[in-house]
Amino acid sequence: MSARRFGPRRQTPVFHIRLGCCGGCGDVVDMLLRGRLKGCPPLFECATPRHAELIVVTGLWNEELAERARAVIDQAPDARKVVFAGDCALGGGPFAERVKHLGVQPEGLEPDFTMGGCPCTIEALCEEVRHVVG
Repeated sequence: MSARRFGPRRQTPVFHIRLGCCGGCGDVVDMLLRGRLKGCPPLFECATPRHAELIVVTGLWNEELAERARAVIDQAPDARKVVFAGDCALGGGPFAERVKHLGVQPEGLEPDFTMGGCPCTIEALCEEVRHVVG
């Protein structure tokens, strides 16, 4: 007797926080959420951080955005994972010197993993997400 699948594989709810920048890394995250690369775990963008199992942050940190992003991330369940994607989210990138930025992240917020690059590549981001969500 062969094993039967009952319905599609479970999708992981993802909430994307765009802090603002050129938008390249945000576009990569959008492609990942829309299943543009075969072999990536099934993901979908949820409308609220309260349902998110994975939160992806792209863009430059500054004091005002850091407070707001932190408030959004704090709404997510405790079991959620946080990803900082792209050089800007890691405190670097081409705009870091021109913009008053906070640095790598707000105090006390540690990402579960980081993905550098300008922009980060969809293949590398897919690989890291696969490690986190299975």
